[in-house]
Amino acid sequence: MDSYIELKRFGILLTAALVGGLITGAFGWCFFIASLAWSFMQYTQFKRIGVWAQKPITPPRNISGTWLTLVQKPHETLIRERERTKTILNRVREALLVIELIPDAVIVIDQDGVLESFNSAAKRLFNLKRRDVGLGFTSIVRSPELAQLLRDAHPEEALEFSSPFKAEQYLEVRCVSAASNRRLLLVRDVSSLNRQQTIRQHFVANVSHELRTPLTVAAGYMEALTDDTTTNELRLSLVDKLRGPIQRMQALVEDLLLLAQLERSPDLFEPQRISMPRVIEQAKEEIASLATSRSQIQIRCDSSREILGSERELLSVCVNLLSNAIRYSMDDAPIEISWTNRGEYVRLTVVDSGYGIAEEHIPRLTERFFRIDATRSRAKGGTGLGLAIVKHILVRHNSELRIKSKLNQGSTFFCDFVPVGPEHSATELNHEA
Repeated sequence: MDSYIELKRFGILLTAALVGGLITGAFGWCFFIASLAWSFMQYTQFKRIGVWAQKPITPPRNISGTWLTLVQKPHETLIRERERTKTILNRVREALLVIELIPDAVIVIDQDGVLESFNSAAKRLFNLKRRDVGLGFTSIVRSPELAQLLRDAHPEEALEFSSPFKAEQYLEVRCVSAASNRRLLLVRDVSSLNRQQTIRQHFVANVSHELRTPLTVAAGYMEALTDDTTTNELRLSLVDKLRGPIQRMQALVEDLLLLAQLERSPDLFEPQRISMPRVIEQAKEEIASLATSRSQIQIRCDSSREILGSERELLSVCVNLLSNAIRYSMDDAPIEISWTNRGEYVRLTVVDSGYGIAEEHIPRLTERFFRIDATRSRAKGGTGLGLAIVKHILVRHNSELRIKSKLNQGSTFFCDFVPVGPEHSATELNHEA
């Protein structure tokens, strides 16, 4: 179509030159003028191409004929390449966004160990800044283990090393070969995983230790029971003695199951209104066998306000706090459990006048199997899980255990709850009872 238009123009000029020559008889001049006109038209098209060439992405305008065919294909090619470039850039942006969202550090270094790029996680882990690009990575992060890994031509295993920037932080790095002799470093913080593994190992070791003693005792008794020389009278006494280690193992297993259940479900299911004075009385009855006398445990309930929760779990809190106070107090030393108003809260408090707790031990009291005096605790039936259970129950009741203590002056364990409903008078409370 463009060629037809150009031939048509050329034909018109040629016809005009012939007609002019026939009329004037000056064919030479007529054809000369026609050639000048044709040259001017081509020059105009050439100039328009020059203008278009400055912005070749825009569609060519006022260009026709062979000149249009000449610029049309480059224009279409540029448009296709532009769209392809946009697609590639969008994919690169998406890839960079994904890399930024990765919680682990992603670092790119060249074959000489020079830092080329990194994501936000790497910036946080190693305090990297944009001006660090172009510097040797090992000169920024000074770690002999990491330097040795980068010197290895084909590192295969992950390396764990301590962070040179934060104490007690451990990092794991993997080195992956990339294109153009580059290397990709993938780094993650494994401090939490290490702590969990350590806790798990300690937990298994503690459980094994707690079970070993009663199992050994029970095995000794069983061996004596199966001995043919053992008299029937001795067998009966050994059966009675078996109850102790068996009950201890049973208590340990029950506490472990309860603790696992509390950890699996941190939220209460269908909490109910609980009267804590009644729960406290029930707890006193449950641990009466541990107390050296009926008057050792004193109850003071100055508040009748109820709370939302699980009666069974709150009973476990009272029993564990009271039994803990008995185990770490002298015989007949008074222990008080109280339920009192504290402004907009109500407080459960257990006060003893026992041996007290050193300040450095207080933060660890709610750890599993942590005991200040393991011999005394085991002798009185403790499993080492009581305060850990209390801690998890209180979390489910939107509270926390707080402890005040001084050596040889006793201890105070208390926790605050949000009450529900108005305060009742003592007359109303007695009537309800």
